[in-house]
Amino acid sequence: MRKLMLALVICAVGIAPAAAAAEPLTLIQANPPAATADIDQGKLLAIGTGIILGAAAGSLVTLRGAALVGAIAGGLIGAWWYGNHSDIAPLEPRKR
Repeated sequence: MRKLMLALVICAVGIAPAAAAAEPLTLIQANPPAATADIDQGKLLAIGTGIILGAAAGSLVTLRGAALVGAIAGGLIGAWWYGNHSDIAPLEPRKR
């Protein structure tokens, strides 16, 4: 039985290159999808700062996992702090 399996494996390995070369290769050039710049850099900075400050504050507590909880809370507070405020008017672009 072992010899039969070995013979089948050898035949399969021998047939594989012939089967792979049977079809001609077709090259298709596709344009990659355009990346949209929807990421607000200021909000990303606020969330990152909140994560770092929250992790630093959480590491001062001696509880296990406090730094992780502090980082999560800091990120949420940073996102809330930077959120869309209706009291801030958008600036007009400068005229040249």
